[in-house]
Amino acid sequence: MSFASPLLDPIIDRRLALIGVGVIGRILIQRLEALNFPRNQLILCDADTMRGARLERMFALKTCPLADACCRADIWLIATPPRAILPTVRTLAPRLKPGQTVISFAAGVSLARLEAAIPPGVAVARIMPSALAIVGRGVHPVAYGRDCSLQVRAEVQAIVNAIGDSIVLDDSQMNWAVGLSGATMRWLLPVLEGMTQAGVDAGLSESDARWLAASMMAGTAALALETNFPFDEMKKLTSVQTADEQEIARIFREVAHRAKTLADEMEAALDED
Repeated sequence: MSFASPLLDPIIDRRLALIGVGVIGRILIQRLEALNFPRNQLILCDADTMRGARLERMFALKTCPLADACCRADIWLIATPPRAILPTVRTLAPRLKPGQTVISFAAGVSLARLEAAIPPGVAVARIMPSALAIVGRGVHPVAYGRDCSLQVRAEVQAIVNAIGDSIVLDDSQMNWAVGLSGATMRWLLPVLEGMTQAGVDAGLSESDARWLAASMMAGTAALALETNFPFDEMKKLTSVQTADEQEIARIFREVAHRAKTLADEMEAALDED
């Protein structure tokens, strides 16, 4: 008999319903299963009956049409695309009641808009996921709504525990989270790719070059996390300087600002819908 990870203790007796089984939805299923969350307490809900049947065969989990009475839960995990979040919540609203929790994984839809669409007393939270959740890593910003009690926060944290670490932000900071966490992997991968290619140029196999590059990046991150050295002091630990470090830092700061601007624009477009 397999026992669920203690990380999931706050939700071990809660029924979860997942709406939206794209990239993030599939990662949630895989990570919950990896931590032995009880399969009979996870249900997939989808507005499309035929798609729901395919998902049931694919994941061997119970599925239920979103509008059906059997689709019920203590905690609703909504992992649809941003434009589908509010229509989904509005479809769900008639059966929501105090004591339940709605968790959105979408960018661009504020807590205020989500709370306006559901009955009072239903807790709402937002989680900004990243693809690093596939390996249970990364930091996933969380914003809590007005009805999130300490118990609800513990339950939301248990969901985040399944996919990595978290940091609590104000909802007004969640668009920054796109650039600070959600998209960061995409910017770092070209650095790893270039380092890997340089290793291959030196005669290493591609797998060895990739391992070396990734290990050095992970080690550098560990140095930043496990010491309180200022950045300038860490740079002085090696005398080799072959790049314009200030320009690299400026570029990464600029792309984080650009990502935030794009998130603001998406939110404004969704507000017009």
